[in-house]
Amino acid sequence: MQVEKDRVVAIEYILKDDEGKVLDQSGGRGPLEYLHGHGNIIDGLESALAGKVVGDAFEATIEPKDGYGELDETRVFEVPKSELGPQVKPQKGMVLTMTAPSGTRIPVTVVKVKLDSVVLDGNHQLAGKRLHFSGTIAGIRKATKDELSHRHAHGAHGHSH
Repeated sequence: MQVEKDRVVAIEYILKDDEGKVLDQSGGRGPLEYLHGHGNIIDGLESALAGKVVGDAFEATIEPKDGYGELDETRVFEVPKSELGPQVKPQKGMVLTMTAPSGTRIPVTVVKVKLDSVVLDGNHQLAGKRLHFSGTIAGIRKATKDELSHRHAHGAHGHSH
């Protein structure tokens, strides 16, 4: 069986940046399982894994446009500290969750703390970065009907919504 649409794929991986710094890895947590062809992982990695079989090793360099996107300066904005609430003591690098008018929750990173305001960045933390993945295909199986209808893998212990 090979990696293709509607298959649950398990990968062991290491993710590094251009400098070789490890940004993420599956080690110790077990393989990452995802439903192939349903946008569960970044496009560039999904494309690089297509056609592989269990045991295949992979290396993939993903450009920002095929990963988490280019940095969008319009997503960097300043807000008064009072909008964060009295319990929040903002610090550079802190990740906060804001709620858009639509009700969508958006993670933002504090990039600068000023006297009465903070500068926040709504870009994904890996936006604008070239990503280097390496790893192996640990498993492939057909997705269940529930997984296909929910559009994501449920894993060995099921899933509740």
